Amino acid sequence: MRRAYAKGSKSSKGKRSNVFLSILSSALPILVAVGLLYLGWLLLVPASSGALGQLIFDRLFGLLGVCAYPLPLLLGYAAGRFFFGKPEGRIIASLFCALSLLAAAALLATIAPVFSAQAVSAGGAMGAAISGALSGSVGAFGSFVLSLAALLVSLQIVFGIPWVRLASEFGRVLKEDYQSWQRSRKDLSTQLAQARASGPIASPAPTKASVPVAEPEPPREIRPGDEKPKDRKPKVEARPLPPPAGSPYTDYKLPSVELLKPRPAARDTGKPTEAEIQSAISSLETTLKNFGIEARVSGYAPGPVITRYELAPAPGVKVSSIVALENDIALAMRAKGIRIIAPIPGKAAVGIEIPNQRPAMVVLRELLESPALPMGAPLLSFGLGLSAAGEALSSDLQKMPHLLVAGATNSGKSVMIHSLILSILFRARPDEVKFLMIDPKRLELTFYDGIPHLFDPTTAAERVAVITNSKDAAKSLNALVRLMEKRYERFQLFGVRNIDSYNREADKRGQPREFFIVVVIDELADLMLVAQDTVEDSIQRLTQMARAVGIHLVLATQRPSVDVITGVIKANLPCRIALQVISKIDSKVILDGSGAETLQGKGDMLYLGAGMQKAERCQGAYVGEDEINAVSAYLKSQGKPEYPMLETMAKSAEADLSSFGVDPLEFSQALKLVLERRRVSQDLLKSQFGSSARATNLLSALEVKGLINKPEGTNRWDIHFDQIEDYLRQHFPQVPIDNK
Repeated sequence: MRRAYAKGSKSSKGKRSNVFLSILSSALPILVAVGLLYLGWLLLVPASSGALGQLIFDRLFGLLGVCAYPLPLLLGYAAGRFFFGKPEGRIIASLFCALSLLAAAALLATIAPVFSAQAVSAGGAMGAAISGALSGSVGAFGSFVLSLAALLVSLQIVFGIPWVRLASEFGRVLKEDYQSWQRSRKDLSTQLAQARASGPIASPAPTKASVPVAEPEPPREIRPGDEKPKDRKPKVEARPLPPPAGSPYTDYKLPSVELLKPRPAARDTGKPTEAEIQSAISSLETTLKNFGIEARVSGYAPGPVITRYELAPAPGVKVSSIVALENDIALAMRAKGIRIIAPIPGKAAVGIEIPNQRPAMVVLRELLESPALPMGAPLLSFGLGLSAAGEALSSDLQKMPHLLVAGATNSGKSVMIHSLILSILFRARPDEVKFLMIDPKRLELTFYDGIPHLFDPTTAAERVAVITNSKDAAKSLNALVRLMEKRYERFQLFGVRNIDSYNREADKRGQPREFFIVVVIDELADLMLVAQDTVEDSIQRLTQMARAVGIHLVLATQRPSVDVITGVIKANLPCRIALQVISKIDSKVILDGSGAETLQGKGDMLYLGAGMQKAERCQGAYVGEDEINAVSAYLKSQGKPEYPMLETMAKSAEADLSSFGVDPLEFSQALKLVLERRRVSQDLLKSQFGSSARATNLLSALEVKGLINKPEGTNRWDIHFDQIEDYLRQHFPQVPIDNK
């Protein structure tokens, strides 16, 4: 029992001691924290700390001087390392905290007399003692160097401060600032020299020299003196060929650009300000740095809708790593969508196109008045729009030689078509260029009904109009193929290779010239839906061979899918314009690559010309409905469509029907009967006209003209009511069909 009691009393004492140690270990950090807070308070406000606090403040300030103020921070850091750090680092942290405090006191005591001989030692008694000992041994300068070295080493060991890296970064910033200053001085001197040479200018262009440039010379489009006001007006050149003798358009006058809206004022150009550009550059570089990519903006080109920033990556940085951050860059720049050009053709830089906050409107008049589209340019030249750098762009349809335009609804596709048509109408007479317009939607190209430039190889000039029926469009394209073959036969007889050579040879021989034919199809998908085989075959033949004889195609569609833009069509249409599309798949169908899905819409386009490796971005010109009506009205006042009768044109209704033994009056009555009864048969026609032979002739005429057809394997006639209505309106306008 005595042994058990002794053992129990011993174990209880051990438990009591463990409980006491746990309570002490928990309370000690709290006590240390309270003490440090009190020490900091009495150092900051010694007057309100009482007698004890005032005494402690006097002693600490007397010993350490100004270095007494960071004492609570160093003690707190050492206490934190002691209680929460690794055991092997406690002693070292405490020692070097004390060393840093003493080194700082000695440093202050050394440099204080330099500023004031009567100054009290800023390092206190301890700092003065250490400084005096070091000065007596190595002098005042040696004391300063040793104290500073001891302070830096102790702080690096305690806090892990990379002094070498900080010094290198500081030196790099100073170097870049100095280089930027040097470039600013150089650009300013260049501008002043140009100003002296050209005389006084009304409003100086804003300088962009603050942007660092990687190359010795900055990009041409970002220099402030590139665009001069005197370069805006084009040189008016003489027309290459005057109207031939006997032409119905000898008195024809080209429309004036005054019919179009003028270019917007300078304040509405939409280009970002210098402050916005610098902010975007800073955000762009910071974003890349956050992802570990070293790169800097080497130049920029502000345009009407987007601003392109040229990014120069550091050596060893992969271009693919920048392309992979497309969405992250768009998020950081708060942009609806960006486009990355990796790399920019001809430059050692990656292009990042960011939309402007205030996009500008580009008008067609601005392009027609620019040097990119002078009057002496080729007849089929048209204005594309403004480039990403704000420069006017144009292209020549004769060199393309055909064009595919595709984009989603409301992306600006039809407006781009109007811009192309009007660009040619402002510069070409009707005897030089004619348009075969096909508009299944009946909304866009019908504005041009009645202008003297209209053409249809199946219709006489007095009845020509914009084609709105898909079946008629297929017939016209097929007839155009036959017209192409006839022209090739004529060119062969003249021994020439193209239409320009033929016209020169025709002038020598006194023969009539041939005119260019531009085929504009506003919605290819509708034609492919109704008669894909016929339309695709005709387009294939025309795109393969029609260039030399002056026939050029402009195909537009809002459904860029593989069943509309087939491989056969794409193979013969190397020049393409892509407006905004919904997905990357649609972009690949048009351009064989992505990019069109990131466009901003409203005329923002990518142009891929023949031989171009990458598509070029530009902003198309806007043409309003009132402008189109004004130009069309002026053209109608200049004359009516005039062109000779062609072999591809259908005969008159009387002559054509007589070959079937059908009277025109009976045929019109038969058409009226079919529309009323909504059916056709031998018995129906026999009961109406009283003769089986007449009924047979009428059925044959209806079938040959494509108004009815009997599918294979059936005994039922399919009736094309819309074609019957069109035939009646065209050949028998006196027959009422609206109230059938």
